[in-house]
Amino acid sequence: MRLLVYGDASPASGGWCYAETLRDMGHEVLRFPDDRTLEHYRSSLPRRFYRKLFRKIWESDRRRHLHLLQEEVRRFRPEIIIILKGLHLTATDVHLLRRAGHWVCNVNHDDFFSANRNNWSPIQRQAIPAYDFIFTTREVNVEEVRPFNPNVEFFPFACYPRIHKPEPIPSQECQLWNVDAVFVGTYESPRAKLLEQLVQTVPAKYAVHGAQWHRLKPGSALRQYLGLPDLRFERLARALGGAKLALGFLRKENRDDYTQRTFEIPACNGLLLAERTARHARYYREGIEAEFFDPGSPEELCQKVTDLLKASERRERIRQAGHEAVLRGRHTYRDRLERLLEVYESTRRKRLHPVSQ
Repeated sequence: MRLLVYGDASPASGGWCYAETLRDMGHEVLRFPDDRTLEHYRSSLPRRFYRKLFRKIWESDRRRHLHLLQEEVRRFRPEIIIILKGLHLTATDVHLLRRAGHWVCNVNHDDFFSANRNNWSPIQRQAIPAYDFIFTTREVNVEEVRPFNPNVEFFPFACYPRIHKPEPIPSQECQLWNVDAVFVGTYESPRAKLLEQLVQTVPAKYAVHGAQWHRLKPGSALRQYLGLPDLRFERLARALGGAKLALGFLRKENRDDYTQRTFEIPACNGLLLAERTARHARYYREGIEAEFFDPGSPEELCQKVTDLLKASERRERIRQAGHEAVLRGRHTYRDRLERLLEVYESTRRKRLHPVSQ
């Protein structure tokens, strides 16, 4: 089967993992980056200002981008087009792709109705009814999307076993990865405050990797623990698995109750210490396969870290049980894509053999 994956195509991104997994499954795949022809929105100050102000790109740029996508679709002739987020595609654009005979679905790794205006666009929301199917990684979105498109279901995040796996650490890199506690993720003020309280309360060897941590206040106690701004492939696996415990924070603006790290950390043989949510509790047994804390209680976070760092045998039991749980739970990109293809086949059968009224 031929599939086109439209979206972030950077190495180890979600779009990259979907495309690579489909190839692993024996399909023919074309990746179309959602920033193709739009790279100047990173370098052009007027374009960056326009996008920030109006939450869209110049229409002439969007049409040029769409034209190239349509050309690639005509050349490649995919049966399925997977649109990741689709910030630049209108309802008319999606209808045109469908009328050409393609099954077009949207897989959104962000919240369609996020308080963070960077995570959605007006035309993306307006296009919701146009898709054959909507797969959302936020369960809260399902009932919100249903009035606009009844063909919607929860589609959880996943891990990719070629990347997210126990990764041996070379002896010369032990100093970098073998820390007491690690956090890998983008800067956010609530995360920084919790981490600052943690490092000031519990003496230990910490590491914080990820983007935008330069936004920390000049005198922040976290600055001495800042590591690499971007971790991918074996470096990510070594960071998550090499630490005695790996922290999992959520984004409140995205209404997170779990994240990709929920699966990636145990898959890399890391010990997950995450914010306590009902969803996390469904995936892992607290104290047995993972540990959780109340984000409103820095005291609990500090106590959990203190207790875990003192109990090496308990840590290893939780680490091993968590790794087994994520493998047993079928949380890989292949598992997700098998479901997507099931939905495609089901809807295709209904079209070919409609039920008589």
